Amino acid sequence: MNIENLIEDYKRQTKICSEIDYSDKDSVKKNNKAVNRMYQIVELISESNNQNEIEQFSKLLKDEKNRTNLWSAVHLLEKLSFDKKTEKEALKIIEKVAKGNTSEAMGFQYWLNDYKSK
Repeated sequence: MNIENLIEDYKRQTKICSEIDYSDKDSVKKNNKAVNRMYQIVELISESNNQNEIEQFSKLLKDEKNRTNLWSAVHLLEKLSFDKKTEKEALKIIEKVAKGNTSEAMGFQYWLNDYKSK
């Protein structure tokens, strides 16, 4: 599968996640399946270790639709090799979400602490 198809597939998965209804068991299952698929896609990109593909994937950091930028920021930092500029951009996206008072913000605060301790 080429990188363009992988990126389109990734965007479809973020859309599924953006539509989750936590009160609906099927919706939660669909969400979990989408998250797993996103990790598979990032793993494929990681395995090829092609800088051009990683660069194309990092363009998702600018895509705010369905919080694609947040998902891709986390996956990029967890699984791919990147330059300092890309790392800063990804961290900025996560730090913005971590500033809130929600349980999601707390989760990202923990994630950031863990990331920065490595």
